[in-house]
Amino acid sequence: MMTALVGGALALTPLLAAAQTSAESAPASLAGQKPPAQKPPAKQQWKLLHSENFAGKLDPGKAPWVREAYDNPFDTVMDDNGKWFHNDYGDAWDEQLNSFATYRKEFPVGEDGWLTASLSARDWNKDGTIEKPPSITNGTAGKSTVARLDVPDHTGGAIFRPTEALPDQYRIEYKLKTLDFGGKRNGTIDYDNRVNGYSKDGCKTQHPWGEGSRSPGWEGDASAPYCEWQDVRAGKYGYNGFHYLSIVDFADPAPRNNHFWHYRRKVLMDSFAQHPDRVGTGTGGRVCNAKTNEYYDYKDSSFNTVNMWISGLPNWAPGQGGLAGNSQWFMTSCSNGVAEQQLSSAAELQPELMPNEDYTFAIERDATGYTLEASGNFARAGQQTLRFHRDFIVDNNPIWHYNVKPDEYDGRYNNTLVQGKDLNGKAEWPDQWPKDSAYPDSFVIGDLYTNVYEGSASLTDIKLFVPKPGKK
Repeated sequence: MMTALVGGALALTPLLAAAQTSAESAPASLAGQKPPAQKPPAKQQWKLLHSENFAGKLDPGKAPWVREAYDNPFDTVMDDNGKWFHNDYGDAWDEQLNSFATYRKEFPVGEDGWLTASLSARDWNKDGTIEKPPSITNGTAGKSTVARLDVPDHTGGAIFRPTEALPDQYRIEYKLKTLDFGGKRNGTIDYDNRVNGYSKDGCKTQHPWGEGSRSPGWEGDASAPYCEWQDVRAGKYGYNGFHYLSIVDFADPAPRNNHFWHYRRKVLMDSFAQHPDRVGTGTGGRVCNAKTNEYYDYKDSSFNTVNMWISGLPNWAPGQGGLAGNSQWFMTSCSNGVAEQQLSSAAELQPELMPNEDYTFAIERDATGYTLEASGNFARAGQQTLRFHRDFIVDNNPIWHYNVKPDEYDGRYNNTLVQGKDLNGKAEWPDQWPKDSAYPDSFVIGDLYTNVYEGSASLTDIKLFVPKPGKK
């Protein structure tokens, strides 16, 4: 999912090798010189359009689980039955995909159904019974009514999204009341009979959406049994996580395999709870202490970090066994808010303080760009509001698919995505960002991934704001 520091040098994890950008294209800050931060736009005045505190009953109609027929894909690249996987792995991958069934469930939430809850689950033996279904239910946390997201198996997913596309300019925010998707508790990742948030039962692998046939952690043979695919609970691909708030480039998002999302996000805030096996002898990245504006190594954190970042242009022609994915640019107060191509967390949550204390996450879109905001009582830094604005284009580096209307973009970054080096098929996808295109925004909160991430969280007070007429 992200870049990482190994042995003190900038290196891409195999997970993102397909999205590598050259050192020559890196910003000047990576050469040791910190550029000035962008001047933030005049603060927008907002009016509340929708608000949901989950006091009302969720899913009163008890929406059914519906089997996924793969007849309405978001795209043909790396959707769950995407061509990319077959072209890399061959016919054996098709058999693996067909070895289980996926079920989906959605229901409206809030005033006029402005929110949608979307869930995905796996039926391992295709007998019509979901062994460990995820859920989104009512609950309380501290003194607040909340929605509780439970994902008891890493093959499930549970998210909130808007039912309709977001306005051209908006602010979306919510309060995170509890979080248990990995990271340390009281100094260890082994707690409550779990490892980094995962149950200790059985095997847990990325099957059938691996990191590519030439990536480490397995033999790259798609005919291998489930347990021989890349382990998510430990090893080189051991990590857990949670999407605090993401903006994606298509309508009606629903949980999918993790690689699909690496080509669909515009801006986001997430956690990335790496297992020590993944960090290895390196640093695991760096974390900013917003109080001192000094970095410390991820390996010295509690792994409950907050990444605030944007997606840039992809590698248009990944190598054999690689994956499509966008470049990744991280913003922190230590970089003066400048986005840098180095895994850098802006803060570190303190889950032990929750729900008596909570964290607020927000994303704004105005006429110039996106603003990412996180506030709360952070480890080492204390009470902070971290707020970073990024223009749509900076130094010829755009935010991926930033245009929600055709007149916001002139086609300059259009290109063809090429899968030309894999052994079981080749494909091209032209016009990946053409002139006259438009990518209206949708937000996503929760666990998007159906081959990694496991745990629970609770949240409340999801609010959508629009600009006050005539005021800025």
